[in-house]
Amino acid sequence: MDPENTPSVDGITPSPSEEESAPDPLKKEKKEGSESSARFALVTIVGIPYAMYFAWSFFLLAVLPDGSGKWDFLIAYEKLIAMSCGMALALAALFAVLRIGKASGASDNVRYGGFARIVMFVLPGIAMSIFAPYWISQEPPLPLVIVAPPLGNEFVAPLSISYSAEEAAAILKRRGISTKNFKWDLSGDGKIDQETVTPESTAYYDRQGGYNVSVTLELGDGTTRTIAKRVVIPQAVFSYKPFVPVIDEPIVFSVAHLLPDEREYEVREVQWDFNDDGIPDESSNDLEATHTFLRTGPQRVVVTMFNTNQTQQQFYRVLDIQKPLPNPFPVSIETIPAFLESPPPFQVVFKLVTDEPLQDIKWDFDDGSPEETGDRVGHTFRSRKVYQVKAKARNENGQISKAVKLVKIVEKLVIPDLTFEGSHQVDSNEIIAEAPVAISLTPKPIMPLVDFWWEAPNASQVTSTDTTLKAIFREEGVYTLVLLGKDAEGRVMRMPIKLNVKPKTQFVTFALKPAQGIAPLTVQFDASESFIPGETINGFIWEFGLEQGAQTFGDGHASHTFDIPGEYIVSLTVRTESGRSETAAKTVVVRAPFLDACFTKSRSVGLVAPAGVRFFWECSTGRPKSVVWSFGDGSESDSDPDTGPQDRFTDHVFEKPGVYSVQLTIENATGSKSTTTQIITVD
Repeated sequence: MDPENTPSVDGITPSPSEEESAPDPLKKEKKEGSESSARFALVTIVGIPYAMYFAWSFFLLAVLPDGSGKWDFLIAYEKLIAMSCGMALALAALFAVLRIGKASGASDNVRYGGFARIVMFVLPGIAMSIFAPYWISQEPPLPLVIVAPPLGNEFVAPLSISYSAEEAAAILKRRGISTKNFKWDLSGDGKIDQETVTPESTAYYDRQGGYNVSVTLELGDGTTRTIAKRVVIPQAVFSYKPFVPVIDEPIVFSVAHLLPDEREYEVREVQWDFNDDGIPDESSNDLEATHTFLRTGPQRVVVTMFNTNQTQQQFYRVLDIQKPLPNPFPVSIETIPAFLESPPPFQVVFKLVTDEPLQDIKWDFDDGSPEETGDRVGHTFRSRKVYQVKAKARNENGQISKAVKLVKIVEKLVIPDLTFEGSHQVDSNEIIAEAPVAISLTPKPIMPLVDFWWEAPNASQVTSTDTTLKAIFREEGVYTLVLLGKDAEGRVMRMPIKLNVKPKTQFVTFALKPAQGIAPLTVQFDASESFIPGETINGFIWEFGLEQGAQTFGDGHASHTFDIPGEYIVSLTVRTESGRSETAAKTVVVRAPFLDACFTKSRSVGLVAPAGVRFFWECSTGRPKSVVWSFGDGSESDSDPDTGPQDRFTDHVFEKPGVYSVQLTIENATGSKSTTTQIITVD
């Protein structure tokens, strides 16, 4: 055999000295066997770890990147192993290349074959050592999750959907990246709808369709991440506000969103059935309606839309009417004017009333305008709609109380040739009189079926009927009387009349402290600053309203306790020695205590039938008109609401063993109810 064409096991030609010493066949066979064994051992020693390295790398590529962070601790190990394996493979390849290069007598084909085997062996390992650490170190997919409504619920508009990017923020935090804030595009229009510092946001959808929701995370390293989710709402019914309906608070319903933006028909009539009795409770051509529910629990509301193209649509949904969460402190909203229905534009002054020291007050006018602050704000409503004006008051302890007022903007009512009958002449919507002045005015319209009423916010005393204004103005100044009218179609007229009262010739007044409060309310009256020029006062007669009686005090001071909630017109009549008398009046507002049912029991353990239990309800608050007990065994009883605290109890005997639900229901004079329940177990 030609020595130049006889390669060794690794492709390297043997040296001439080895070829000169030609071995015998037996030695040659032993040599080839030992070379084969060495080759097998080499393949085993190198190949098994090599294969294990690939298996390890493929495992990490399968589980990483991982959003849960379960396998993140393996990243550092993979990087170390990959670096070590890559360096070892590179050194082995370099050694093999150098050995091939130094081999003498090898042909080019043998050299090229040796290089190819080196590349085939080394290159995959080096590639894996580069790719695997890079890939498993990549950022896992950042999820955007729907947390409400629960998974599996059918989406029916209008509804609120709550989103959370908390898991995405947690993934970034595990990688050492903090999140500063979140910018939400909740409608998919490319505009930022909300910016938060927490990873949650809630969107309200009143129309069916598909929405591409996204959130952009602004990170502490100056970069951003944007994650998105597609939400599909297949159907829609009528909307309502507020989103959580509560008892004794107005709820605004609307079908406006159910109409396409471009349509060939108009809505002729909308019928609302709020108690599901098949009889419409409200019918109009308005797309909105307002209703107040007087009881809690599920309430099925049905709306039927009759269109001008002779078609009709009917929708229904069940509302869960809930008890309102009590405010931590009492707040209310006063408005000027008091009646909040008007054609546009309509300007209203809102004032938040509370005795609580406040940190701030925020107003939401429900028309897309920016929030305003302050205890007294003004706003102009310009479009036909029912607006829910909300005031959110925060006290110095951080507690928040809320109050709501409805403002209804409707079509304007026009009454031609409107005249007035009464004590004073109305000339160009103006009245001129001298103080004190008693106004008596009655509108005389040509149009039938119009309801009239009046507003006289700054009058000393008002005793109006439905259509006739009777008011007293005792001090000089310029006042505004407002005549309000409403027809059967819901159109409203608001007619201001200017009242110019000339300077008064006497001054009769009194101070009251406090002017309002919770019953029973004791008010102190002081008329010591009253005087009548040229006259000597010798008597003060007080009338406290609503059959409260009259008292006479010679020094101009009085005190009275108002036990029943309501508004009381307190009048003072001052008499002089010459027989002259003058009168002044002010209003005292007495609010009812908060109604809250509560009871305790004399014993609750070790009850063996027949078991007698005494139930105490002195912890209940408010001024109940009725107190009703239901003992869960088919029996009921009443308690006297006028008893003293020591007598506020009732006794009951449970004749048979069982688990009984004892319920206490109290109701005040306005019809408001409060109920509480406790469980009694009798063995």
